[in-house]
Amino acid sequence: MELTYHDYYRRVTGCFTGKCVGGTLGMPFEGEERTLDLTYYDPVPTEMLANDDLDLQVVWLESVRRFGLPVHRRYLAESWLDNIRMVFDEYGVAQRNLRKRLYPPLSGAYDNKFGAGMGAIIRSELWACLCPGDPALAAALAREDACVDHYGDGVDAACFWAAVESAAFTEHDPDTLLRTGFRYLPEGRLRRALTDTAAWWAQCRDPLTVRQRIVDKYYVQNFTDVSLNLSFILLGWLAGGGDFGRSLCTAVGCGFDTDCTGASLGALLGILDPDGIGEEWTRPI
Repeated sequence: MELTYHDYYRRVTGCFTGKCVGGTLGMPFEGEERTLDLTYYDPVPTEMLANDDLDLQVVWLESVRRFGLPVHRRYLAESWLDNIRMVFDEYGVAQRNLRKRLYPPLSGAYDNKFGAGMGAIIRSELWACLCPGDPALAAALAREDACVDHYGDGVDAACFWAAVESAAFTEHDPDTLLRTGFRYLPEGRLRRALTDTAAWWAQCRDPLTVRQRIVDKYYVQNFTDVSLNLSFILLGWLAGGGDFGRSLCTAVGCGFDTDCTGASLGALLGILDPDGIGEEWTRPI
């Protein structure tokens, strides 16, 4: 592996620029369980929309700066109690458990019906950017993070995506990147959903058809479910063919947790091709 500092800097900047664009594109539609016909921002923003996908990573980065290495779930849990006041879904469950002295991984597992939500995968960029080209280490750090407020698929999804993003610093082939991510994803519902999505796309090459098949087979009454939304991210990536805008609009157009799907896919695309984020996407924000 050879990665210059200049190239690393470009890809980190692209990662978080793509995340800002994708999150802003998807935020107005968060929670809508219908298809969306998007080709651009709607409405066109005048600034970046606030997003926990980014805010939580600022807290974790400051925790790493203050506590140093190793990155440990207990330090992250303490930073959570000190700095985060969001109480919806798995965030609120984790805070309640931590206040009861139930520390990770119990804080993410005990009485948590949102354990398979998107709240951990959206924090994966930090670990990928700290471990460029080292997917095993990125996945390990993502696990330390994710177990604070998730368990099962919620944790495994974060490890999978952190590994893919880490590998994307030095490898650009989608099939190779997916094989890398699957090393950190055990058999189960989430892996089946992603495998099905890739197979369905190869069969019909129609985003709406694949999206409907995903919903028909994997729907649950939680619009933040990670199996659904990570499948939409994968579909957008495959259907976009390397085009930043088309990829994001496809993923966000699937509905459900749209700010997270847009932000997570935008981050990966920004690592892969920082110059592929056109000015038409960055100028409004």
